[in-house]
Amino acid sequence: MTSNARFLGRALLGLFLLSGSAGLIYQAVWSHYLGLVLGHAAYAQTLVLAIYMGGMAVGAALVSRYGARLRSLIKAYAIAELLIGLGGVAFHPVFEAYVDSSQRTVLPMIDSLSLAHAYQWFSAALLIMPQSILLGATFPLMSGGFRRAIPGDDGRMLGGLYFTNSLGASVGVLLAAFLLLPAVGMPGSLLTAGLLNMLVALFAWFFGRALEQSEEVRGSAVGLRNDSSSTAASARDPSSLRRLSIGMIGATFASGAASFVYEIGWVRLLNQALGTTIHSFELMLAAFVFGLAFGGLWVRRRSARIGDAVRAVGWVQLCMGVAALISIPVFSRSFEWVGWMMGALARSESGYLLFSLGSAVLSLLVMFPAAFFAGMTLPLFTMALLRAGSSESAIGRIYAANTVGGILGVMLAVHLLIPAMGVHLTVTLAALVDAVIGLLLLRATGSAFSRWGDVRLGGAGVIAAVALLLSLVLGRPDMLAQSSGVFRTGVATLPGTEVFYFRDGKTATVSVTGRDGMTIISTNGKPDASIAPLSDAPTADEVTMVMAGLLPLVKHPAPEEVAVIGWGSGLTTHTLLGSGKPQVVDSVEIERAMFEGAEMFGGNVLRAYIDSRSRVHFDDARTFFAAGARRYDAIISEPSNPWVSGVASLFTVEFYRFLNGHLKDDGVLVQWLQSYEIDDSLIATMIAALIEVFPNSEIYLTNQADLLILARKGEGQGLDRQVWSEAALAGELERVGLGSPQELELRRIGGGTLLRNFVSMFNAPIHSDYFPKVALGAPQARYVGRSSDLFQRLVMSGLPVLDMIDCRSPPAITDQIADAEFGLFADAHHLAREVARSFDDGAATAVLQLRSMADAAAVNTMLRAAWPSEPNQDLRLWSMAVATIAQSTIGHLLPQDQQSVWFSPEWGRRVEGSVQKAAILAAFQAAAERNARAMLINAQRVLQLQDDRIPGLLREQMLVIAITGAIASDHNDLAAALEVEYGARIPRSQLGSVRQFLQAWAANGHGGCSPGGGRGRLGPH
Repeated sequence: MTSNARFLGRALLGLFLLSGSAGLIYQAVWSHYLGLVLGHAAYAQTLVLAIYMGGMAVGAALVSRYGARLRSLIKAYAIAELLIGLGGVAFHPVFEAYVDSSQRTVLPMIDSLSLAHAYQWFSAALLIMPQSILLGATFPLMSGGFRRAIPGDDGRMLGGLYFTNSLGASVGVLLAAFLLLPAVGMPGSLLTAGLLNMLVALFAWFFGRALEQSEEVRGSAVGLRNDSSSTAASARDPSSLRRLSIGMIGATFASGAASFVYEIGWVRLLNQALGTTIHSFELMLAAFVFGLAFGGLWVRRRSARIGDAVRAVGWVQLCMGVAALISIPVFSRSFEWVGWMMGALARSESGYLLFSLGSAVLSLLVMFPAAFFAGMTLPLFTMALLRAGSSESAIGRIYAANTVGGILGVMLAVHLLIPAMGVHLTVTLAALVDAVIGLLLLRATGSAFSRWGDVRLGGAGVIAAVALLLSLVLGRPDMLAQSSGVFRTGVATLPGTEVFYFRDGKTATVSVTGRDGMTIISTNGKPDASIAPLSDAPTADEVTMVMAGLLPLVKHPAPEEVAVIGWGSGLTTHTLLGSGKPQVVDSVEIERAMFEGAEMFGGNVLRAYIDSRSRVHFDDARTFFAAGARRYDAIISEPSNPWVSGVASLFTVEFYRFLNGHLKDDGVLVQWLQSYEIDDSLIATMIAALIEVFPNSEIYLTNQADLLILARKGEGQGLDRQVWSEAALAGELERVGLGSPQELELRRIGGGTLLRNFVSMFNAPIHSDYFPKVALGAPQARYVGRSSDLFQRLVMSGLPVLDMIDCRSPPAITDQIADAEFGLFADAHHLAREVARSFDDGAATAVLQLRSMADAAAVNTMLRAAWPSEPNQDLRLWSMAVATIAQSTIGHLLPQDQQSVWFSPEWGRRVEGSVQKAAILAAFQAAAERNARAMLINAQRVLQLQDDRIPGLLREQMLVIAITGAIASDHNDLAAALEVEYGARIPRSQLGSVRQFLQAWAANGHGGCSPGGGRGRLGPH
């Protein structure tokens, strides 16, 4: 081979590497697109795999049938790459038009969910089928063109092409997940892949033309376009070649099926150890394809030494089956390794990078050995046929059979084997299939063995049997480890925990466990809900689920038709059915195992299972709502956490527009949000999407960290208090601390203006289906342990910030507010009551000392300051005490309920002779009274004091009081000036985010709250 031909050949290999990268970018991004149609990442990944491989099978078969008629296969390859690129560029606008027509026109006309599913799967398949067919044609076109242009070792050629294409594919997966999607979103990722294909087409045409015009290959190309080479044709008679061809095609079909059963099974298993995130899935896919690539490289380097390709592929198949069996015990130890990583790595961005690298290594340990052997099979099967005398069409036939087998493997794994046998046994069965194929192939080539052939074959069978035994004994996963959520907690064991239910469903593994009297339902190890027995105190999750069901009952005049997205524990549906208002409650859950497992909660959720008004649909929410044009009075959306792969699409502007179309004119949406394991910017981008569609919204805190947003399609209405008198609900509401209207209203933080201000603080973009910021950012936020607590701080600051700017009002002491364990605001209100009672009594009460030693000490310090024996009490000590009491009382009590704290006649005598104390007291009194002008004036006086004995916390309180007073007095420009003048000298502490919020409020031109409760100017009163 001349140096010129060698250079051109290597250049084509490099182009094939780029083509492989583009191909897997398509597969990765198509999964996200079709997830928007099919509703679950697992279903989307299944369909994409099936259609992707099915299309490739068709493409390969077409080349096999018609390739010999093509004059230039490499030019045909270039044309195929060009068409793939054009499809990539056009995909996004075509998809948008498809979704719009489906949701607006087609699905509303289909009343049957079965027909709706058939339409969705068929139409979604058509979206990616053309490009998939063209992608399938690329390998046989390039292989055949390469073989025509550079005759020689078929094994080296096939292995090289398979290696470069698979290596490029592995790189493409990582590029999509870690670079393209974060930078340019889904449309930009497909555009990049499309342009890459076009670039490959351009250079392939140029290099192919130059190579085919080479004097060295011009003569050989003609002969190799015939159905068989003269040398190979004499190798076997036609009947023998036909039998070999049938055997090889059947074997590669079964091998392809087993390989993709591995992939599905490994992903499902590793999800339980690494977490079901977009990053973990792409790392697993990259590891699998990486193994395939190096299998191809092995064949490329050693093909010349392989005498009998059939015998070689027999050993490879056997080794693949054994490696797959061994992968299961390796997986069973993965929980310990992940726990070690979680303990050893810092909870930081760099730690998350290392955790991702560790996840990739773990994925390689599980997947690489079997995938390595899988990467050898396709080149070896093809090489066996070519060496036996088959034409270049054998490349297409083998490729097509392998991909069709892959389709069968994917569909069997997801829809039959895993639900029936579990993931562990499914992978075991696939491994046995490969091992049996290997043994059969070795048996068929027994005549080529030495006299020890039977011994070798028997030894191979023993090795397979030992591997099977080890897999079954050592590889059985521990159900407690699988339920542990080690990727969150770092703990791979659950001592003292009992497993009540465990099942591998179609989309996830669901477990129900019991510990310390509490029952927990988990998906892939992530707890989704926890419930305590009715005789015990409720869990924090129960408060959220009950409140999600309560809000539409009291905030909608007649919630007769209600839909719940996500079954969870079933407690939200159970709560809704405790009222006589709903006539129908449709609960939509995509995983049947979730519904079955939640039945273990027993009487806590009984109505959800036995009430005739309860209807459960195992479906995707988009499909269910669109089919038949369903419309509801209320929709409650309680999906899983947005870091879970595929779930973030339920928090996008497109989804909220979709839900808006399925609400009646006065309908309400209740949306759950987490404020734990996530950061402010991610929360803000999801809220930005919601208020873009539902500007009339208000936000509630259910416990300490769960949020509910009540979004109205129409105008709001007052609270329906009659719900609390319904016998079936009264006791359940009281149990979770929602036994009165006041207890519900206490959890309200603010309305639409507050939410818009929160979004503007972080300059948050509107979360979109096509720019998955949350899905990409939330896994890292979870790992780092971030939290979004600004909404809580606005209330827990203890200052009347929301009272003055957003009309929030604390409950009165006379209101019935239960001292609930998980009621953050209720706990603060009861603390404030006890502080006020202590001032009435003249000393800290015993209850206050038990509740808060810091507040008890502060009360006693302030009261002792009035004693004649201590007329010169230290200003620093007094200031710290008064700042503590202010934080615990002012914002949590009505003005009339804190007279003894801030307006006692004793106060005048306590501060006599101290200008500083008098100024501080006047500012806090103004805040307690909600007197905007006095707050501004008196807090400024304190800020002007140059006294180092005044602590930083008190100074920051004064700055917040002054800014709040300025805004409430309609002086937003002064609010900004105060931050500029004093803010730099006051370090940001726990009130830093509140200051930032107030500055955004002023900058956005929002005013204060009028005494009548409306938006507007608030003056002294």
